[in-house]
Amino acid sequence: MSNPARLRMAASAAVLLAIAFPAAAQEAVTTDAAGQEAPARPNINPYDRDIGMTVPLNFNRRVLGEMDVLLTKDDRFIVYASGFKALINPLLTEAAQAEIAAILGQSESFSPEEIANSGIRLEYDPTQLAVMVLRIDPSKRAIEDLFQQGKPEEHAAAPEGFSAYLNTSLGVSKRHNVSDMQAPSVFLNGAVRLGGVVLETDYQGQEAFGTGEYEFNRRYARLVYDDPENFRRWWAGDLDTEIRGRQSYVQMGGVGVARQRQRFESFRNSVLSGNRQVVLQEGSTVRVMRNGVFVREFQLDAGQYDLSNLPLETGSNDIQLEIRDQLGRTQTLNYSAYLDSIDLDPGDYEYGAFLGMTSSGTFGTPNYDDGQLAFSGYWRKAFENRPALGLGLQASEDIQTLTGQTQIILKNGSRLRLDAAVSTNADEGQGFMTALGFDHFVDRGDVYDSWAVAVEYTSEDFSAIGNPMAQNPTEWSMQGAYTRRFSQYWMGSLSAAYRISRNSSFDDSYNINAYSTYNFTPAWGVQVGVEYADYGLPFASTSEGFGVTFALIWTPRFDRRGEARYNSARNSGSVRYQQSGENRAGALGYSVASTYDDGPATLSAQVDYVGNRFDGALTHSAFGQDFSRITDQQITSLSVGSSLAFAGGKFAVGRRIYDSFAIVDTHESLDGRDAIVGDSLEGGRYNSRSGALGPALANNLSSYVNQSIRYDVIDVPAGYDIGDGIKRVRPAYRSGYVIVAGSDAFVSAMGRLVGQGGVPASLLSGRIFSVDEPEIEPEIFFTNSVGRFAIQKLKPGHTYRVELFSSPAQGFQFKVPEDNEGLLDLQTVSLPIIVTEQ
Repeated sequence: MSNPARLRMAASAAVLLAIAFPAAAQEAVTTDAAGQEAPARPNINPYDRDIGMTVPLNFNRRVLGEMDVLLTKDDRFIVYASGFKALINPLLTEAAQAEIAAILGQSESFSPEEIANSGIRLEYDPTQLAVMVLRIDPSKRAIEDLFQQGKPEEHAAAPEGFSAYLNTSLGVSKRHNVSDMQAPSVFLNGAVRLGGVVLETDYQGQEAFGTGEYEFNRRYARLVYDDPENFRRWWAGDLDTEIRGRQSYVQMGGVGVARQRQRFESFRNSVLSGNRQVVLQEGSTVRVMRNGVFVREFQLDAGQYDLSNLPLETGSNDIQLEIRDQLGRTQTLNYSAYLDSIDLDPGDYEYGAFLGMTSSGTFGTPNYDDGQLAFSGYWRKAFENRPALGLGLQASEDIQTLTGQTQIILKNGSRLRLDAAVSTNADEGQGFMTALGFDHFVDRGDVYDSWAVAVEYTSEDFSAIGNPMAQNPTEWSMQGAYTRRFSQYWMGSLSAAYRISRNSSFDDSYNINAYSTYNFTPAWGVQVGVEYADYGLPFASTSEGFGVTFALIWTPRFDRRGEARYNSARNSGSVRYQQSGENRAGALGYSVASTYDDGPATLSAQVDYVGNRFDGALTHSAFGQDFSRITDQQITSLSVGSSLAFAGGKFAVGRRIYDSFAIVDTHESLDGRDAIVGDSLEGGRYNSRSGALGPALANNLSSYVNQSIRYDVIDVPAGYDIGDGIKRVRPAYRSGYVIVAGSDAFVSAMGRLVGQGGVPASLLSGRIFSVDEPEIEPEIFFTNSVGRFAIQKLKPGHTYRVELFSSPAQGFQFKVPEDNEGLLDLQTVSLPIIVTEQ
């Protein structure tokens, strides 16, 4: 029997087989040795020869994968053992896997009858061109997850070892009521990546506020190293300190490390693991309800199933399973689950630790000369069946602050949140703060109710390294909100807040608001509301009062929005219309807006343009004490941004890069034709195009996410093979790729294969060998139902040999001309083989 590798055929050949086979399997009548009629065998192979194929293995309305089979000329099908075991074993218990292995032994192939006694029944379906697993003995089924998380996708292509980019932006403004223009503002930021280490910087030059002197400041410069396998990131240099809970932000210069899983797995689903299983003795319908809301319905065969990965909501989860068997009998199972996440996956934890000198400046270049050595850190963990916990410490020579947070999950979708902090300050003394919050969410499917209440107290002397002067103007803060979604189109909310001031110059403040939004068509919506507010500002004319709000919203398309608003309490209103630009070369976006604020008025317009190598925005704004003086002050601003990128020995110019990028160029065999890159290349659209300034630049890749880069070539020669036209990548932080469209193996050959008498050699398979490069792995060759074939990835000037899986073995050889530009027509190839006409 032939080796399975010699029998593999492409999926397109299988599709052509489907056309050749009759719609319904015909039965052939056979006789046994005694001359008696034997059971009819379906006619699964209408050709008078054995056919090797690669077909799907299907079970329970899903495809397990593909495997090799042989359809014999007497309508039997033979399965190759290695591929079958790889696909079926995950469905079987360990004992059942051992039984299958013992039955098959060292055999390379088997017939379905050989494994029938193991409880597995197979059948070939010629209408689907697939092998069907009709039955697996329930006692031999492995436990199956009903709510599968899915295995993470294998990491796509890694970036270049060295890459760099620099974003450049220039902004200039003209005030029309003065004669001088402001000096242009310059913004430079970028990164250099070598191996796993990134140097990232951000500088800006502009006129200093007040003095008018031109200053060039460093916003940050730091080294970053990621350890994705352990979800850790390290920093050295100017730090943007990460904080949690009631910690205060402070810029530091030093070193830091943080563990955060979501930074490296941003699309990971949050589910609760546990041991929840159900065993079905017969086929049943299973309905899953969570907190009284329908989740999903399954049609299941007899077997064992795991519910551990059922997605849960934060809070208490009452799970109900309604199981109805084939006779209509119903059984109900109930259990409860508890989920407390503190924004983390259950069981996960995170931490951060930063050590360095604090910056004494707020704007401009960080200044550590007068700062103090300080530490800022946190640790948080989300437990599975007890309250989550978070702790934090910030400390310098003069100030130390300890923070803590937790949340207690109550029944019926409720949560109680607790935050607290204590501090010591060499100048201000000791202080503390505490906060208590309660929220409750009721999910009714398309509608829901949500409540939230929070109370916070801050002592007069509470301080932190980000608030060394203990500036705490508010002593008590209390707020609450209720939201109800009445339907898919109607939602309302009620909120209130009260703040007790510690400053005698200001009174206590409070406000009450009620709003409702209704979409009476998909494009038109209206919002109405009432409010009463007292902001505690004794010298402001609009410090308190009652008012109503009205807004009309129009969204004719996903990228267009218009709205008109008016608030009677502040006697203010606005009108705005905006069309967002697409992320493609040549796209335009624009907006116009006008505001009125109890006298003062504005009118502005902006146009955004997305170019191939740059993007820009032009804005004009007018201001006045009222609409009759709207032209008193006018400002026109223009900003233009571009980037320079380098990776893999190639240089590109394009739009600004926000994380990672790819440079896309064409192979020299394409004679300088342009490459295009884009999310969608239909209708000639593209995000970037190569040209006189070099390769195309894909500027919007995100780190630690598998994603696709689509590319094509303009006016490619007929038959030229540019490659897949898509590349799957997984960028590292601020990394770069190089993609070359085309190669030296770009020729595609086509022809028609016939046997003796000119009969088309239909559905033959074989292999293609390179005579000049015998070390290259052979490619698959096959013909369709009329003998036509196509071969790709051929090199000009090279000779190739096609060897057919025929008996006796036959083949042919051809050479690609040196001057071939893409398509080679082999016309009709005749071989001395006997082909049976159908």
